[in-house]
Amino acid sequence: MTNPIANAGQFAAEADVAAMLGDERIKNARMMVERLFVMGFGDRIPEPERPLLGAFCDEYVNNWLFKAAASDAQHPRFVRDFMPGYSWHGHDVPAARTGGDNPDNCYRLAGIAHGTSYRIRGRILDAKPANVSLTLTANYGTSRTVQTIEDHQLEIDGNGEFVVTIDDQPANGRANHMTTAPEVKFLFVRDSMMDWATETPLDLQIERIGAAKADPIGLDEMAARGAFRLLDDFHLYFWFQNVWSGRNWNTLQPPAQNRGTGGLVTQGLSHGTFRLGEDDVAILDYNPAGAGYVAVQLTEWLYRSLDYHEIQSSLTGTQSVVDGDGRIRLVIARRDPGVANWLDTGGAENVFMILRWQNIPANPLNGGLDARLTMSTQDRLKRDLPGDTRWFDAAQRKAQRDARLAAYARRITE
Repeated sequence: MTNPIANAGQFAAEADVAAMLGDERIKNARMMVERLFVMGFGDRIPEPERPLLGAFCDEYVNNWLFKAAASDAQHPRFVRDFMPGYSWHGHDVPAARTGGDNPDNCYRLAGIAHGTSYRIRGRILDAKPANVSLTLTANYGTSRTVQTIEDHQLEIDGNGEFVVTIDDQPANGRANHMTTAPEVKFLFVRDSMMDWATETPLDLQIERIGAAKADPIGLDEMAARGAFRLLDDFHLYFWFQNVWSGRNWNTLQPPAQNRGTGGLVTQGLSHGTFRLGEDDVAILDYNPAGAGYVAVQLTEWLYRSLDYHEIQSSLTGTQSVVDGDGRIRLVIARRDPGVANWLDTGGAENVFMILRWQNIPANPLNGGLDARLTMSTQDRLKRDLPGDTRWFDAAQRKAQRDARLAAYARRITE
């Protein structure tokens, strides 16, 4: 395969982030943001999660540094963000997960300014991601949406190629066009992959149309933007975490269309909040509803994704075994319950769950968005699950995990 992320712009951005980590302004902002989270969480943070706070704050800061590296709207480049740490091309890339980051997404950002015109050239490589969204966002926290266009709305030619234009004018009949607003900051791209082993992020190139209105920004300005924005957005991300940590344990929020609460505004969502003993299990039973993309993930209490690149803490509709009635049933547990559809908490007692539906059909199948929760125990599972549930032995579990790790490795292939 060709890895579209392995390009000169990405490597340069990674070098810029590494350099910014040595800036005193970033170090001071890092200390401040941890102090703010400690003050905000107070005694509510569960004891097992306290040792994770430092690494969480590191990733939070790194996330905003990647955004700063992508923020030059007059000299735009796509920069990947929201990833676990990895090594490639002779250097280490720091982890940057936060805010309920999706394990199935390749997240990329490019700086956009109102009053400047852009052209994005895209190309499908290998198998297209199950859902791709391009969103103009009005803040570094990527929660304020100006406009979103998805792959099923694009005109794509027979070679799998397309062009998207961006400027401050209405489309007026132009296909594949996006219109900015004065507060716009980024073009935020999510390639949502249901089958990690075959689907590949789109090959994307961005160019400014016309003369630049400013010289390229340097490391000093990048660091200044990163230090300011990561503190400025603290309150937003603290709010995101509190939405779920403030709910009762072992409960499920009914599915709803996402409207104005941050993230991808076209998706359907359901959230769960769990505190599990060694033998406790949560059975999530949901309807895929014919959505183009559907998946479930676990996050730690701090609302950072669990280590999906090491354990099976997420499952897409494609990765899951579908029961005979067309529904998908997943078992969330701290130790292996023996079912194929196990969501592994990595031993964590306190976790959140996010269920996403994207590219939802106008008439969703089998009654639409629906999710149900049953709390059970390891010894009651066979009684509480359907008779056609698929069970795994140790060899099958190892094969499942090995295939998952090999599929994930495609994202960081050189």
